[in-house]
Amino acid sequence: MKHSRLLYIALLAPLLVACSDDNEIQPSTENTDKLLKKLIFEGDGSYTLEFFYNSDGTLDRLQSEGTGVDFIKQFYYTNGKIDRAEFLDANGTFDGSIEKYNYENGILIGRDDYYNTTTLDERYLYTFTDNLISSIRYIGFGQNSFSEEIRFEYDSNNNASTKTIDYVDSGTNDEKLTFSYDDKKSPFLHVNPQLLFIDDFFSFVNNVTSETKTDLSTNTIIYTKNYTYTYDDEDYPTSRSDGELTLRFEYYE
Repeated sequence: MKHSRLLYIALLAPLLVACSDDNEIQPSTENTDKLLKKLIFEGDGSYTLEFFYNSDGTLDRLQSEGTGVDFIKQFYYTNGKIDRAEFLDANGTFDGSIEKYNYENGILIGRDDYYNTTTLDERYLYTFTDNLISSIRYIGFGQNSFSEEIRFEYDSNNNASTKTIDYVDSGTNDEKLTFSYDDKKSPFLHVNPQLLFIDDFFSFVNNVTSETKTDLSTNTIIYTKNYTYTYDDEDYPTSRSDGELTLRFEYYE
């Protein structure tokens, strides 16, 4: 499954004018629910992803800086629900890439990704249980049925405890990721809508402290990662490190 361009590109600009600027806000310092402002990636170089919000608290856009392929991801809403995202280059020029969200009877059921504005590239079909995403089915370019399915299980705090990746009949061994968490606040706790980040982060309540990937055909561990955090005095993380990559979090004050 292709990772979203949100963080995938940032891992490999100055403030620009966007179409929702009239409604954009700088979150109030009187709001005790912190909103994430920046993700700073520090590894082989340093890259930044900045978050901007609308007056109703929904995410307006994301902007990258320092990646070498900087972009703006602009979000659009209809009746309070996410409708689509459009990608622009660092100069604010639309590049033809669109992520379109689909609904059935008011319920989100999937996302279609386009390039050249109208050419369908990939599809993601969502299933929800108790308002939590329980599965994502992936249909690649030119495919008529899904070739990959991701299934989630949750702990009592609504953190994703497992993520099982079923590669269907591709010949690739199925995999399972198992997560453990701290009891602190996720930097995405108040980001809305959170589903926009499901490709890269698996919980929006607490913070992952360990991640283990297992090959389900042989029941062997592929890798284990352990994460260490620093926190502010309100229990929001200010940094996360696995020993190779460090993420730093900044918030609107």
